[in-house]
Amino acid sequence: MLKMRNLHDFDLPNDGEISLCEINGRVHSMNHDYTNVSAFTTTVDNHPKVHITRDLLHPLSSGDEGKALFLPVNISFLKQLTQVYCEQGFIEALHTASSHNQLLISSSASIILDVLKYIRKVRLVLNPNLKYSGPVIIKDFSQTRNWQSFTIRCIAWHLYETKVAVVTCDDSVRIFSGDSSIITPLLRCKQQKHITSIAWRPLSNTEIAVGHENGIIIWNVDANSLVTRPSVSNALMLSRDDHRPVMSIAWSPKGDKLVSAAACDNTILVWDVELDKTSSLKRPAGSGNVLVKWSPSGEKLFSCSDGLVFRVWDCRNWECERWTVLSGRVQSACWSNCGNTLLFASNTEPIIYGVMIKNDLVFKNDSDSSSNQALPLFETSKIEIDGVIVGGLVQCLESDPKGKHLAVLFQDTNLVAVFNIIRHPTLQLIASSLVIGMAEEQPSTISFLQQFEAGACLTIGWSSGRIQYYPIIYTDLSCNLNYTEQLDSRLYSSSRITPF
Repeated sequence: MLKMRNLHDFDLPNDGEISLCEINGRVHSMNHDYTNVSAFTTTVDNHPKVHITRDLLHPLSSGDEGKALFLPVNISFLKQLTQVYCEQGFIEALHTASSHNQLLISSSASIILDVLKYIRKVRLVLNPNLKYSGPVIIKDFSQTRNWQSFTIRCIAWHLYETKVAVVTCDDSVRIFSGDSSIITPLLRCKQQKHITSIAWRPLSNTEIAVGHENGIIIWNVDANSLVTRPSVSNALMLSRDDHRPVMSIAWSPKGDKLVSAAACDNTILVWDVELDKTSSLKRPAGSGNVLVKWSPSGEKLFSCSDGLVFRVWDCRNWECERWTVLSGRVQSACWSNCGNTLLFASNTEPIIYGVMIKNDLVFKNDSDSSSNQALPLFETSKIEIDGVIVGGLVQCLESDPKGKHLAVLFQDTNLVAVFNIIRHPTLQLIASSLVIGMAEEQPSTISFLQQFEAGACLTIGWSSGRIQYYPIIYTDLSCNLNYTEQLDSRLYSSSRITPF
């Protein structure tokens, strides 16, 4: 049995330099004061240049600022109660009613508040996550590093155009295009609070789903419109009372279904968006779900709970195969382009695992667990390379659309690791490059460009608000259809990884 590979296989750029691109397996870097990826390749010259500084963000408001402009007046109790109900909701209206000297109404409101308090205590016993606020839960389960404090929270590339949606910490979604003459739409409304995920709808040029604490908003963004801030009338609101905070959303490859996972709901919802109807996928395990990923073929759906259990669903009959990790929970996962390989990492082990899912073995019966086992592919324990700390627990995994590369974002170290994925003769991860940012920058989120003919293009959102493109180029695609299988074949062809 061969020793598992680790981060010692990587090389850092020269001191003072940062990695800019990879061309035919060779990493090119340049001094951080003179970074210019165009010196090596022009493939990203037409990509939007994005750097969102703090002064471009919208200040977070409580909605009470305008009240200071008006003098207080005496209004009737009923009118005051109606106003509180309309502005702050039912619970605040009960508190207002209980504090007045209206005997019948005040005593009734106090009784209702006491009943609601005991109901909440019972719910807390059944679901401990409810005692935490939404932002705290999102921070704990998010795929984004330092979700609360970093400027960029999510990145999503359009499936058919060079267009990217960027979520910032002011709960805004900005859509940047490669054509500088096109305006930059800003998607923002008061219902859209604490955004967790975004996803463009397949087979559509204009629709994008935004998952947030209290539900999902489907925006319709017309590329030909001259309006920089589309109205909420162009949006479709989807929500369910017990399905929150929404942590992850995923469109089916045909765009006809949208699935969502919520941290305080152990039911996964499958939405018929146009009809605002849902179907439920529910199995006992944990108190909520934190991640869903649809396979590229649309035949399988990955979901993981906030506990040991994760599942692979057969989308033809919605039967599931149950898996468990040794400890903690699955932190992040991604599918290969063929839909037969699942890579994942837990929040307690610095190891990337792989699962080979074979169509002729999985879902043949109703057994609770498959006889297959996950393969430990790569150890990511923290090490020091030339004085720089690299690795640790994984925050996020992303694979490119062609299934040849894996990008890894770590929880508390400041480099992004890029691997080559080899599936033959055995599933392997081969160290490729380490991407480091400017001074004091930390990576917050990663994503791959969906359409990139020259190879693959990794997109990194940095804590400064800067977005970096890291292209991985194959100059002769006709001779490199099996690029990853050919990498150092003499060195790796004899290696095997034994299931644990």
